[in-house]
Amino acid sequence: MRLSAHFATIALVVLAPLASAQPPKLTAAAEQTRDKALKVKVAAEFMDARLGDVLKEFAAQADMKADAVVLWTYGPDFPFDKKVTFVCKSKPIDEALADLFTKVGGGLGYVVVSKDGDKHDGWVRLTTTGERGTAKPVPMATPEDEKGAAEKLALAKRLIEGGKTDQAKTVLNFVVKRFPLAKAATEAKELLAKLDK
Repeated sequence: MRLSAHFATIALVVLAPLASAQPPKLTAAAEQTRDKALKVKVAAEFMDARLGDVLKEFAAQADMKADAVVLWTYGPDFPFDKKVTFVCKSKPIDEALADLFTKVGGGLGYVVVSKDGDKHDGWVRLTTTGERGTAKPVPMATPEDEKGAAEKLALAKRLIEGGKTDQAKTVLNFVVKRFPLAKAATEAKELLAKLDK
């Protein structure tokens, strides 16, 4: 008897956190987007097209094929003007997005917004933090890291202005590797891409 009571206590202690760790229930609009709109199969071929235009085409096909509405909202720094070449043959939108964002790189992702009363409830928020449909905590850079990254970025810009691009690249790579979560890291990646052309 004592053993079974002891076992029951252990089970409660071990299993209670698991029960509370379940994801929150989706709103009706978010459920509709996840279960219907993002499951519509799309097909397209894009050559040097704007990423935003690719996404518009996905939404248009969802509307035409299944009368399912996909509405996009852009998170900070999402590169909707970035040029992409992408081919997709009859894949659900959620899988096509995963393939597209993996190809483009830069940690692109998406989250289905699920918040009662929010004007974007049920919309798909496009991010630069790598999600694939569900939210995950977004890590933030510390104020010290933001300051350090900004200082190094400013140094790299001065080096570029002075014609010292090789030294600037070294500093920009340092910013990207040492301060990956800082805002300056995004600009450093963009500058590196321009210098490598």
